[in-house]
Amino acid sequence: MNLPVDSIGTFVALGGTFHTHLDEKERAYRWPDLWIVPDTAVIPDGDPIRIPDSVEDIKPGSELTAVIGETIQDADETEAWEAIKGFTVSNDVTASGDWPGWSDPDHGMITGVGYKLLPTFSPILTEYVPKRDLVEYEDLEVAVHVDDELAVEGTTALLAFSIPELVSFASKIVPLEENDVVALGDPGRPSKFLDDAESVTCRVAEVGTLTNPVERT
Repeated sequence: MNLPVDSIGTFVALGGTFHTHLDEKERAYRWPDLWIVPDTAVIPDGDPIRIPDSVEDIKPGSELTAVIGETIQDADETEAWEAIKGFTVSNDVTASGDWPGWSDPDHGMITGVGYKLLPTFSPILTEYVPKRDLVEYEDLEVAVHVDDELAVEGTTALLAFSIPELVSFASKIVPLEENDVVALGDPGRPSKFLDDAESVTCRVAEVGTLTNPVERT
């Protein structure tokens, strides 16, 4: 099923959703982080990720991404699951160096997401697969290859929240409509960055594969 970039409405991104992230940051999440991705950040598979010279330590993040099929707001978990029409793959590209910096460098957690919202930093696969039974998403392989080398390896079994719980949570903050998407987080801990890469491929088993070239600007 096609999902052209210009057909996507609101792009909701969730962070801190995997147990690996919780362990990495030594945080106890009561709920995920949430931010809205600007249109300038969203590009289709095959378009280049353009990395400004001013940023460094660029992390890739392969994310199972829900495609919404009907309007929901303040939905419970059953309503949230019923509103999903399919899934695709997105890449949560993140500049993790000192720029643009933290709003409070002494704070125990990151307090801004500007380093994720740069132009071209949210590639998305422009095809989605129709939703299957929920149990089929409980242990899907999630991987990133940077220049054909494995950089991230994980599974949706490491999610700290269920898919219905995540979409329900998003709907309580942002009203969701058809062709909105909700990126459900990534396992984190990449072994390779994109700073000097030529390409990056994100894969979620049985959902899809997203590949983008990487350029320095």
